[in-house]
Amino acid sequence: MQLDSTIVGISTASGLGAIAIVRLSGARALEIALALSHRTALAPRHATLSYVYDGSAKPIDQAILLYFKAPRSYSGEDICEIHCHGGAVCARLVVERALELGAVCARSGEFTKRAFLNGRIDLAQAQAIAGLINAQSASSAQILVRQLQGEVSAFVEQVRERLIELLAYSEANIDYSEDLDEDTTLAMSTKLESLRHTLQVVQRDSTHRAGAIEGFRLCIVGKPNVGKSSLLNALVAFDRAIISPLAGTTRDTIEESLYIHGTLVRLIDTAGIRHSEDSIEQRGIERSIAAMESSNIIIALFDSSRALDSEDYAILDRLKAQGAHTLIVLNKSDMPSALDSQSHALLMRTLHALPHQASPSLLEISSKCGKDEAFAHLSPHKVLDAIAKVLEGTQQGDALLLSSGYQLTQINATLDALLQAAQKLQSGELELFSYHINEAIAAISAISKPYEYTQMLDAMFGSFCLGK
Repeated sequence: MQLDSTIVGISTASGLGAIAIVRLSGARALEIALALSHRTALAPRHATLSYVYDGSAKPIDQAILLYFKAPRSYSGEDICEIHCHGGAVCARLVVERALELGAVCARSGEFTKRAFLNGRIDLAQAQAIAGLINAQSASSAQILVRQLQGEVSAFVEQVRERLIELLAYSEANIDYSEDLDEDTTLAMSTKLESLRHTLQVVQRDSTHRAGAIEGFRLCIVGKPNVGKSSLLNALVAFDRAIISPLAGTTRDTIEESLYIHGTLVRLIDTAGIRHSEDSIEQRGIERSIAAMESSNIIIALFDSSRALDSEDYAILDRLKAQGAHTLIVLNKSDMPSALDSQSHALLMRTLHALPHQASPSLLEISSKCGKDEAFAHLSPHKVLDAIAKVLEGTQQGDALLLSSGYQLTQINATLDALLQAAQKLQSGELELFSYHINEAIAAISAISKPYEYTQMLDAMFGSFCLGK
């Protein structure tokens, strides 16, 4: 599609509603809107009530027309919006008439693409817009709005300026690299290490709090027949998973979504983790381990009515290697406990050794009896309360967070390049140091907008006196 064409598309979701918005963008947007409305003019940024007509001059609908004159519009081009009555017909007829008048159908994301190409937004802001549309919680929306306001872009610009300063100094001194004194090398190394630390903090926070933007994955793990499916059913308040006293009933992961304090949590019930010769059950166990490794929160479920065995010990060992927030839950606590003091101590030691514990104590519940008044103290809602605390703690803070895997990939590439640059600086190889700094600049710049070599030249010569 030619970028000089005028595009048209319906900007509101399909289905019944009060309003449907048809948007035109391009050089002929005003011309087409005037032809649709049989008007001679539209005042910019004023709402105009008008009928819109088909090709035979019959009214399609009574609508509100808005005209945004370039460059003060979303796309940076002339934009006209036609606010029709909602439903399946009116907006479609307006689009069909606009196509007859010379517009072309907009492709997915094309209005935002034009905003990017016309310099209205950068790539980080464009990704924030896409994230806002798919936001799963109020906290994720708040983070993405900050990015839309330019938080990520400003961070990228600050990092880029510091890198360009290092590059400019290196380029100016390449021919004299053998004469660089230790103090100069130390100063450059210190600046480089400071940058690496800054990026590592952003990388760590963004990875750790990814669920705040993408929605949280919560995995229920344990050996067979400890009550994982019963707990899932209790948490979602209906019989989502099949329950049976036979070990190995659940052979694949079962997923269900749940909103906890306004945050989307995807619950994953897994196949019991144990050694099995059954090839189908083995595949289910492999998926359980994969779900465990990719989750933000893990509920490790143990049956308190049975003594710990080798399968329980293997799960405890796996927990130590995970970076997720972890709850250790003792199910079937309405029955006499078979756990001795040593088993309790082992569970507590494991809990306190975890990198992120979701509760400082073992939670005792009964998935089946917790609703009964006599067993109210064993309600599975204790698990929901603990999860809510994790969500609250994870979503707090104003630290910069990256909202996409692409942005994290670029941060990782930047860190790799800076590590290589640091090694070359220590060996006095300024040409290779500059090469890797250039790599770092290109990687970090790709988050928002491309780096131009003239920026380095500006930094290099900016210290010259006026008139030189």
